[in-house]
Amino acid sequence: MRRALILAGALLGVTMACAQPVVPTPNARLSFEFPDLPDTLTAMSQRKKAPAKMTALLPANYTAEGRFPLFVYLLGGDGGDGGWPDRGRAVVGDKDFVCVGLPLFKDHMDRGEPAGGLMVSMDDIGVISRCYRAMLGRLFEAVPNITPERSVLGGFSNGAHTTAVLLAGQDPFILEHFRAFFLLEGGAGPMLANVLQKGSLQPCRFLLIVGDRARPDNKPLSTWELMFAIADAGLKNRKIDSTLLAMRGYGHEEPAPFLAVIGQWARGEALSEVPPKPQPTEAPK
Repeated sequence: MRRALILAGALLGVTMACAQPVVPTPNARLSFEFPDLPDTLTAMSQRKKAPAKMTALLPANYTAEGRFPLFVYLLGGDGGDGGWPDRGRAVVGDKDFVCVGLPLFKDHMDRGEPAGGLMVSMDDIGVISRCYRAMLGRLFEAVPNITPERSVLGGFSNGAHTTAVLLAGQDPFILEHFRAFFLLEGGAGPMLANVLQKGSLQPCRFLLIVGDRARPDNKPLSTWELMFAIADAGLKNRKIDSTLLAMRGYGHEEPAPFLAVIGQWARGEALSEVPPKPQPTEAPK
């Protein structure tokens, strides 16, 4: 009886915080606002005031009796406002996973820094950790049958930087609630700095994906590719499950074939081999 009252109170709190009343059901979209949290990176970059937001999309086969992992896809750039879990669902499919849209955070933004001050770094670990703990904690109250087993966290570019910062900081909340991490075109720096020697990553899986910037075969690896290769080798040396994929012919982008591969990897399926990106041919003179 006490557990039922606690759960009812948690659901009531979620309903009040949501954009519309929601009960966990198949395909339900749960939207939460967090006015007490710091400004998101997108709010800082656009010089506007808006509460931090998180949106979750429950799977089509959701049941109250089942156990469902999370799939969090963090966007690049300023990270968006946290209202778009649809990227995750497009990657992993509409079944089995609770897809979550989270915004990005920075401790402060210096527009004189590279990338206009947008790039997430180890300086931001404190605010990221605090905000994600509060946001995901609210989701766990609303959907109590989320499981860490098979739960996936990752992102593209700045989203990958954020993922790697949490890993480099050995964030206990993240390591408690996720078992797999993917980095698409970002995050290699923090991975090399403070991740590879940590024993707490032993039960985790990693997927590292990097573009080769369409380099000719007779040219050396780019610095970015080399960092990813070293990170992958370091994980493998620790006998940690790691897969490195090179996007031949692609640059700093999110190609649809590789998003499909991320979905396969998250679901535990065999990975498709993606052919090199077709390059435009020069018209004869």
